[in-house]
Amino acid sequence: MSAPPPAVNVAADSMRDFYNQIAGRADDDVTGSAQRGASTAAQWLDFPGCVFVRGEFRADPDGRAIVATGLFISVAFDDGTSRGILTRACGGERQMTAIAVREAVAARRSVRCDERPAIGLALPQASIDGLGLGDEFRALFKNDEAGTAIISLTASPRVQAVAAEMFSPPVGGNAAQLLLSAHAAEIVVHALFSERGRIEVDPAADLQRMRLQSVKERMDADLAYPWSIDELARNAGLSRRSFNQKFQMAYGESAIDYLRGQRLDAARDLLIHQRLSVTEAAFRVGYAHPANFATAFRRRFGHSPSRCQSI
Repeated sequence: MSAPPPAVNVAADSMRDFYNQIAGRADDDVTGSAQRGASTAAQWLDFPGCVFVRGEFRADPDGRAIVATGLFISVAFDDGTSRGILTRACGGERQMTAIAVREAVAARRSVRCDERPAIGLALPQASIDGLGLGDEFRALFKNDEAGTAIISLTASPRVQAVAAEMFSPPVGGNAAQLLLSAHAAEIVVHALFSERGRIEVDPAADLQRMRLQSVKERMDADLAYPWSIDELARNAGLSRRSFNQKFQMAYGESAIDYLRGQRLDAARDLLIHQRLSVTEAAFRVGYAHPANFATAFRRRFGHSPSRCQSI
């Protein structure tokens, strides 16, 4: 295999330098360190190309840190306790703070935020340009002379939920890496575009989407339960009519059609992989009458459920 072109080697070296400057050893007087007490050390995410820490990026108050050229994002979230809302020393609740650095600077200390829950992302200039977001990054600076720019935003419920899931991923291994990368990319977009008004954050609408997602997940978790539109609407805090409309808009089909599809897909898996009888599979996914199940199954898949038993 031929060696990578020089430009690739230079970019890789710059990434390593950036990582070392941001996430280096705590006893090195020219590096920063992740928040003490964080559950894991800093790690590099190839996509979107950033250093991720559970906590915040901090300079050693007894030494110095080199703040490299790039974008630094800190997101606080509510951990459900009385101290679960991170506040910066300058005040403000549920903060998402982005610090853009155009020229590397030395920092002697950083904002202290106790040990409250937060996540930190740091993207070098090379990653920002590689994502095609150089113009958006430069737009954060008010004028050409400014070396740094600090943007404080109120983290929406969606962003808080994403940050909390990054802090404690529900999966492990490669799946966790994939999840962290996806969430990191989403937070970067919010940090860059919310300030420019391209993402209108409506807290009420964001909360509503979270409630709809919660209702959808409850259906997925218990397909056999006799869900009714009235109960689903109550769980979402909406009227029956409003729930039907908003679920359709969010997921492209009505809640009943979605539930029916999930039940039939699950039943098909039970028939093929667990070799259940048609009657047992029907009961397992919430059908009280096997005949109704068979009719709905045929409409969805174009054949009878008994055919799956011969696959």
